[in-house]
Amino acid sequence: MKRYLIWAGVVYLMLLLFPLPLLGRSQADKDPHTGKPSTSSSSTKSNDKSSDNVFRLLDSDTGKVYDVSEIDFVTGAVAAETYPTYHTEALKAQAVASYTYYSVLRKRQRANPDKGLKGADFEDTQSGFPVFYTTNQLKERWGSSFDTYYNKIKGAVNEVFGKLITYDDQPITAVYHAISAGTTEDAAVVWGTSYPYLQPVASPGDKLSPAYQSVVSLKPDELKSKLSDIKDLTFSGEPDTWLGDDLQTSVSGTVTHISICKAPLTGMQLRQALGLRSACFSVKYSDGSFVFTVQGYGHNVGMSQYGADYLARQGLKYDEILHYYYTDVVIK
Repeated sequence: MKRYLIWAGVVYLMLLLFPLPLLGRSQADKDPHTGKPSTSSSSTKSNDKSSDNVFRLLDSDTGKVYDVSEIDFVTGAVAAETYPTYHTEALKAQAVASYTYYSVLRKRQRANPDKGLKGADFEDTQSGFPVFYTTNQLKERWGSSFDTYYNKIKGAVNEVFGKLITYDDQPITAVYHAISAGTTEDAAVVWGTSYPYLQPVASPGDKLSPAYQSVVSLKPDELKSKLSDIKDLTFSGEPDTWLGDDLQTSVSGTVTHISICKAPLTGMQLRQALGLRSACFSVKYSDGSFVFTVQGYGHNVGMSQYGADYLARQGLKYDEILHYYYTDVVIK
């Protein structure tokens, strides 16, 4: 236990040095079946539309389309999605999940192209929070630790490269998030679409994360401003009367109903509007502010990345981690 607490402290320092995006990246809070998602130094432009061994990306900053080899992309995606200090088995699990997720996006896009993507499989940005980091970006990000961190992630990717998570012999929509609220969520609660392999599972290791809980305090005028674009929400009366007493949550803790000034809202709406880390929260009005106490980080569906690291440190292998978070799947 003492050793684990020391490790948790190390992770905390990493969180301070490399804060996670508000999950954030390509998957965040979009229906994984219909939503669009949200580089390596060997990336090159290409007009080869038939190649299946590359991912074709649209740079949303420049409008240019470029190709990245699969293995370079997965390496950069793992580096973008997790910490290099995570256990190697957790990095392997992330590599398989990332490769599966983006392979599904690629297949779907090439079968039914979105003209807005200009022939790309999905879009990315090399500013802000990209879905993958180039080698040069990682050198800048990691500095003197680059060789150690890169070799660790590259080695993990190499060991599992090409493996897919499948259900009924088809690759799954392998969504993931940073930290669960303690139990992962049913995809139907978040996106309205049920997936047999995206069902709630306990993820108790997440509660050990130093970033498990966050607090956001907003003055009444701040709350009104941030919620001003929500239809049918009209503020009236004193602030201490705005919150209804009818907050409802799913079994996993996602707020499914909350009323503000009698307008029915969801936790997902408030998370997006207020910039909360997740839709699992409680809220109260206290001392002139609305105080949101938030659990977890991300949409809470699929594999918890922090939870995967915790399970790896308990001795689970990457495939056991994937089987734990994705129900009744086959890895091949």
